[in-house]
Amino acid sequence: MLETFQSASAAERLGAATAFVERFPPSTEVLIVGASRDAADDLARRVTAARGATFGLHRASLTQLAVRFAATEMARLAVAPATALGAEAVAARISFEADREGSLGYFAPVARFPGFARALAATLGELRLGGVGPGALGDQGGAARDVADLARRFESQLGEGKIVDRAALLALAARAAARGGLEQLRRAPMVLLDVSIRWPAERDFVEAFTAVSPAALVTIPTGDDATLGALRALGAHDAGVERENGEADLAHVRDFLFSPMAPPLGAGRGDVLFFSAPGEGRETVEIARRILDEAAAGMPFDEMAVFLRAPEVYASLLEVALRRAGIPAWFARGTSRLSV
Repeated sequence: MLETFQSASAAERLGAATAFVERFPPSTEVLIVGASRDAADDLARRVTAARGATFGLHRASLTQLAVRFAATEMARLAVAPATALGAEAVAARISFEADREGSLGYFAPVARFPGFARALAATLGELRLGGVGPGALGDQGGAARDVADLARRFESQLGEGKIVDRAALLALAARAAARGGLEQLRRAPMVLLDVSIRWPAERDFVEAFTAVSPAALVTIPTGDDATLGALRALGAHDAGVERENGEADLAHVRDFLFSPMAPPLGAGRGDVLFFSAPGEGRETVEIARRILDEAAAGMPFDEMAVFLRAPEVYASLLEVALRRAGIPAWFARGTSRLSV
């Protein structure tokens, strides 16, 4: 049975995923699929720390899981999966060849710009994930005609290079799962932690590997309507939403920050604070000061986090401010908000 749990709070989604895994004995094999492998590993550590000795937790990102399912078929076809950088390299080659041959019209003025290959790789990848082939674009004219020509060249290069992009990998994995591949893993309970399911290729793979699972939970951030719609099309049921302190300022920020709706008026509780500062340097000093205030109130440093909208501007300034304030810090990159 496929269930969904939707919430704007990451803590609530993690709590639902943890409770789901803890429903099963510690020796039960459970598949944890995260938006990234790190997210899946973190959930497994969270469960293990809470209940002690545990084994049988399989962890993977959606792409890593697809590689496991498609491995046998890729070996039979003598193909290898392409990375995002590899797809961009193929896009750079086909755009150069198309421009040299004079076959581009709409994109000719920008085909040699540095960012064109990356944009082309992303566009072609989304079209292929959506199941839109060159034939569906060729009759449109203008930019669509160029995209159709480049899509044909892209497919040809993938075939010649014996590589599969993400769309082809997911298709191979879905077929392998539908044929009974990794049957023991498919029959395990599974949780999909904030995994985005935006494209038909992703939906088909999720449908194939969750088809015979006795219990599957998918957590969804509020606002990810594409994933929610895809899962409802697969017959998923709402597991219910349990909210704590739903009237808090932070809950309103989660629900309405990126919403076109205005939040209801009410007295603030003080758990969200807005402030301004004259410049990035002074702003990082104010951040350090507020961290020290929270620490003085009893909040451990390892339970605090600072999210930067422009790390290339703020990171070095924040590092200096935290060092001067005597605050231990660890800097990481790789988390971003996905517009859906």
